[in-house]
Amino acid sequence: MADGVVSGAPAGLTESADQPGGFPPGTFVLWATVQVREDRVEEFLAGIADDARCSVRDEPGCLGFTVSRHHEDPLRFSFHEAYASREAFEVDHQGSAHYARWAAVAEKVVVSTEVAFTEVVALP
Repeated sequence: MADGVVSGAPAGLTESADQPGGFPPGTFVLWATVQVREDRVEEFLAGIADDARCSVRDEPGCLGFTVSRHHEDPLRFSFHEAYASREAFEVDHQGSAHYARWAAVAEKVVVSTEVAFTEVVALP
């Protein structure tokens, strides 16, 4: 793991005119930013690493999962998760054992969360 970054295999990446080097149009994307308790960063990193790795490895609908640490605030992290569909996220991901483990960790280590859901668009 690089300094503060966990990344899953980019199985869903494409080289098309729609999104060069990105995910195909229609991909369901979660953008989340969390603030972590200062005394719980290592626990946070272990928990999110497990969720990210298991998501990419065990969920066919998970196209990628990246966790980044903010330069200006080392207790702030952002997730970029890409799924083949909303159902792949809501049913397969949120219904998984690794997500349940992550949710239990997050309850103890995360102070605040901001979430946005988006869909990849085709570029003209």
